[in-house]
Amino acid sequence: MTKSLRIKTMAASLALLIVGASAVSATEPSEGKVLLEQNCSRCHSIAGTGESPLPKAPPLREIYLRYPIEQLEEGFAEGMGSKHRDMPQIQFSEEQVVAILTYLGSITGVEPAMRPRAPAQGETPP
Repeated sequence: MTKSLRIKTMAASLALLIVGASAVSATEPSEGKVLLEQNCSRCHSIAGTGESPLPKAPPLREIYLRYPIEQLEEGFAEGMGSKHRDMPQIQFSEEQVVAILTYLGSITGVEPAMRPRAPAQGETPP
């Protein structure tokens, strides 16, 4: 292989590495965000800021911070209850619940593992 061909081959390889690295470093929406976009964003804000499209629907970041993590896990897995009759009762798989809570943790700055847990039945809260 001639020196000129080697340089061209190395340049092409370097270009492919740069393009590949850019594709890997590009941030894709998390699975949790995609699930919320598909199922909840019509009414609830799913972003780190901003109001919900439906004024009576609280932003999901507020719900995430308001309720104990176990209650959220159970609610997403069994279908969130609501006094609003038009809210669909969507049940998410365990993996989907983890993805949703991880996403909500990322936009609030509070990871799910750092959330306070609910007192066990018969336990006196601190």
